[in-house]
Amino acid sequence: MSKFIFIIISSFSIFVLSCKPAAEDRVMMHEKANRISDSIGRVIDAAMEEVKIEPQPSTVIDTTKK
Repeated sequence: MSKFIFIIISSFSIFVLSCKPAAEDRVMMHEKANRISDSIGRVIDAAMEEVKIEPQPSTVIDTTKK
């Protein structure tokens, strides 16, 4: 009977441990997320650069003259 319980507990623990991603998978997921966020950042920067308005040189008006 104890052998049967040991087998059930072992099977359950293996099942639980196999459900979460392995350390390498988590690292790969984080690397992929970083690449995607960098890519999104580059797209936003390019779009902002496209619509950037250069400031016009301002002229100083002398208001002390009458």
